[in-house]
Amino acid sequence: MILDQFKILSIVAQTKSFSKAAKLLYLSQPAVSSKIQTLEDSLGVKLFTRTTHGVILTEAGKVVLDYSNRFLDLHQSMLDELNQLLNSNTQLVIGSSCTSGNYAMPSCINAFKENSPQVNIKLDISNSLETICKLNNREIDIAVVDGSIETNHAVHVLDSVDLVFVTANTDKSKKTKLTFKELKSKPFITREKGAAVRSVMDNLALQNGCTLDDFNIVTEMNSLHSIKAAVLKGIGITLLPLVAVQKEVSAGTLRILQIEDVALKIDVSLVYRTNEETSLVAQKFIKFLANPQNRGFFWEQ
Repeated sequence: MILDQFKILSIVAQTKSFSKAAKLLYLSQPAVSSKIQTLEDSLGVKLFTRTTHGVILTEAGKVVLDYSNRFLDLHQSMLDELNQLLNSNTQLVIGSSCTSGNYAMPSCINAFKENSPQVNIKLDISNSLETICKLNNREIDIAVVDGSIETNHAVHVLDSVDLVFVTANTDKSKKTKLTFKELKSKPFITREKGAAVRSVMDNLALQNGCTLDDFNIVTEMNSLHSIKAAVLKGIGITLLPLVAVQKEVSAGTLRILQIEDVALKIDVSLVYRTNEETSLVAQKFIKFLANPQNRGFFWEQ
């Protein structure tokens, strides 16, 4: 980037030494020399002359240094103004579906606020369909949703989550494997329409020549935590994201059931509007989430 070359030019001019400039810039002397050479080649002029007292600017070098300092000052002014604009727009509303909203976004928000403590973030949790509707209606700035997404907005897949069938470990049968036919006959707790996990169950039923109406549905709930509590009480089997039941499975209060020839996952995706300018703080959060290096804390609890 030419701004880097301008910075190096300024330091070399001040120190009158490539080696001293290299130390100040934490670069090797060949790297500094190469940057200056590239700048000279691009401008078609010699910038420095070697003397017994070090390197000094040529007449052309003095002209380039004058303009480079102006460029650097303008660049810093731009950064300062953008920072002021960002700090003046500190409200961010994130819409999220249940899995990502309850098990990923709290740690994401916490990590983001470490470097942007001034940002006021509101987290709105609904099912995936309702969250996308809120994005369409501009009730939220960005969305992080589970499952396959049909939308004209930008979609960036962040991760995928395993789904598992679970039952209370008080079940006397202690079975860990079921056929699909056995699954249909068992008391089953389902999410509401519009939820990503409900869509997965609908598709699974269709793939096996039936619908969810053919299952032994005992209740429908719109909360992961309510469903988990109902399963723990022995009311029925359900399908939930593994991340939502890991603690209970590890503690032995819930048991995972393997369904013959069935392995299910859902994607977790970042969705944002592209037909209008996104706020600077929303852009910053989008960039933060889309960076793979920031995934280490994604499912921290």
